[in-house]
Amino acid sequence: SATLTALGRFERLQERAGLANRYRYQALPSPFDYANAVLRVPKEATDPSDREAHERAIVSFVSQLADKEAALVLFSSRAQLRAVDKALPASVKARVLAQDALPKRELIERHRAAVDKGDGSIIFGLASFAEGIDLPGDYLTHVVITRLPFAVPDDPVGATLAEWIESQGGNAFMRISVPDASIKLVQACGRLIRKESDRGTITLLDKRVITRRYGQALLDALPPFRREIVQ
Repeated sequence: SATLTALGRFERLQERAGLANRYRYQALPSPFDYANAVLRVPKEATDPSDREAHERAIVSFVSQLADKEAALVLFSSRAQLRAVDKALPASVKARVLAQDALPKRELIERHRAAVDKGDGSIIFGLASFAEGIDLPGDYLTHVVITRLPFAVPDDPVGATLAEWIESQGGNAFMRISVPDASIKLVQACGRLIRKESDRGTITLLDKRVITRRYGQALLDALPPFRREIVQ
């Protein structure tokens, strides 16, 4: 079940692992019915380059979540997580469990306990919550991804590869950043459907997925969720 393809292909895995072209690769179909989930890009989605407008959009959207909802809101910035948490109305903030304030194990235990009691619970998490956590069934019915998970290749190996690609006339952003973001986006969306009977909603609050030329490639690499995209 590992996410090994990027944009539906294995080239990025080959490049990162140093695998020769003689090897064969195969992506196997999932047993999950992804039609049970809806991928939404709502009218509230904004371009994160306008930080204040983006934070206001996140606050507005989270404030509208249903009282009984079990949600995971994924942030790529600790500063933005704190800013949104601080700006929420008190009635909503009472349902928020922020990674910034609690250990991961305790946070998940509190979330499960709240759902078991029939109460709503909203987890605010960073990158570590976009993979490796398992909240099946009613424990998670809504994943909110605040922005596309791009990372700057600033480690020595990534920076050297990016420099080499550019020196060869290539585009390091399209060759490295977009495929890596695709893997992370698939992993984040994967928090919702953990077993065959799971269902729910994935909301993406980053408008770049419909305004930038790489956006369609990122959408096409996702599982076949039903889509509700506001242009």
